[in-house]
Amino acid sequence: MLPGVVVPVHQISSHMVDEEQMAKILTDVMTAAKSCKPAVDRLVHQYKKTSLLHERSDFKYHIQEQHRRALTGSCPDRLLSYCVDLMTDYALCDITPDHADVGRSIIVYCLIMTVEALLKLQQMIDSGHLSRLFSDLYTAFVNTGLTSRLIGGLFHRPASTTVTVILSTEEYQRASSLLTSAGKLSLIIV
Repeated sequence: MLPGVVVPVHQISSHMVDEEQMAKILTDVMTAAKSCKPAVDRLVHQYKKTSLLHERSDFKYHIQEQHRRALTGSCPDRLLSYCVDLMTDYALCDITPDHADVGRSIIVYCLIMTVEALLKLQQMIDSGHLSRLFSDLYTAFVNTGLTSRLIGGLFHRPASTTVTVILSTEEYQRASSLLTSAGKLSLIIV
């Protein structure tokens, strides 16, 4: 990993989740996404160069296709579309997720290279976008488990999981300060 700063961003789930298994899936997805990073980076560059909405849409579609091919087999099929959306949104914001770990919650470690990328991460958190992406992913994960199938039946409703993603003000300020002074940052998203 490139030199930088580690910033914890917490994913707090409203539903019991096998955190070890979820962290493993996320790490596998992030590792697989790295295999298509050069191709995705070229597409992201083209996406950012154009202001035409239909061209942006085409480039985003191609980025998703790159991720879909790379991620196939790295996570359960039912989670694939959610993982593709997550990796695509990270790529469009110049955020490179590295791996996930379990602390008091699930921690996702990401590489942030610019202050602009850190700002985009904060915007994704503040807007609730990142929480929605992880909520959808966690809900699909919870509803694919053996417990879901055992409890299921005619009256079973799928569990809905809400995930809140938090980046503390102190960690954001520390990361921003280091980025402006050092130029590069290695970031943890919890």
